[in-house]
Amino acid sequence: MYSLIDDESFRAVFNKYYDRIYSGFLKKTESHELAQDLTQQTFIKFWRYRDSYNPELSAEIQLFRKGKLVFIDWLRKESKDRQMINTLKQQNRIPLTELSSDLKDSLNKAIDQLSPMRKEVFRLAYIDGYSHKEIAKKLNVSVRTVETHVYKSLQQLRKVLALIYIFFHL
Repeated sequence: MYSLIDDESFRAVFNKYYDRIYSGFLKKTESHELAQDLTQQTFIKFWRYRDSYNPELSAEIQLFRKGKLVFIDWLRKESKDRQMINTLKQQNRIPLTELSSDLKDSLNKAIDQLSPMRKEVFRLAYIDGYSHKEIAKKLNVSVRTVETHVYKSLQQLRKVLALIYIFFHL
């Protein structure tokens, strides 16, 4: 039990529980990258809130509580992102003429950060309004490949797209 989390005790907790925290997130998310991110967030929060810990509870209990809260926060965010992405998929176009110049600039800068193929697929789908089938035929790829590029580009652009979503739904 650690009554005060200092550098040395934090290192001990980190070394002792990192693998367990990581494997727990890996089982829940089935993604190594995401499990690493969530594990890192858990330890960051564990360190950041070290002064507020109850000395009567073990570091293990408090660390796993932080992990649980990090996972719940991630689930909430993921749910909102999916909802926003589904709404954009249903609209099938981003009405550029109705966006403010700031939102257009933000969207264009974000699109420019995409890989060339994702950029092309995104523009064809959401700017030009092509269907996935039409894009697949035009680019000579499978519809599944187009769907994957659309999904991944929407994930990558979610912050900017969230602003656009809010703009049109308030």
